[in-house]
Amino acid sequence: MPQTPRAPHAYQSGTLARIVDGLRYGGGIGQWSWLAHRLSGLGILFFLIVHITDTFFVVFAPDWYDHTVAIYGGVWFDGHYYWPLRWAFRVAELGLIASVVFHAINGVGVILYDLWPKGSLYRKPILWTVQVAFWGIMLVTTPIVLYPLRKAPDQPAASRPAPPPAGVASVVPGR
Repeated sequence: MPQTPRAPHAYQSGTLARIVDGLRYGGGIGQWSWLAHRLSGLGILFFLIVHITDTFFVVFAPDWYDHTVAIYGGVWFDGHYYWPLRWAFRVAELGLIASVVFHAINGVGVILYDLWPKGSLYRKPILWTVQVAFWGIMLVTTPIVLYPLRKAPDQPAASRPAPPPAGVASVVPGR
């Protein structure tokens, strides 16, 4: 039974309207691979900006760097350990690994069907191979990355003692 095509809609200018129109298009695995490649590249770029910034702290303000590394481990400004913070950074680390793995494998796929003369004939099998390789690697990697979260660390890395309670004067001998 033939389907009636959708009625044409008026063109809507603007970025959001173009994104909604683009996501509504059911282009299959090629469209999603293209979108995931761009998003994983942006995720890697975001990580590099954060990484360069926090590494800059080593030279500019070593105390800030130590504190930043402690936050990655779940130790907040007050010196206490917070498990949701540690989980959030570990899951973000897994997202970074997934972005790098997908971007690299999909990049090889892009090279194959762009530069290999018969690559366009094998575009779908290449895209499916990229997906299988990505999920195969991530199914092995995910438990390894998340395994340390099964229990709280014995002593959080770079933890500092909690500040003294308000109203308690510290006594420094010899002054």
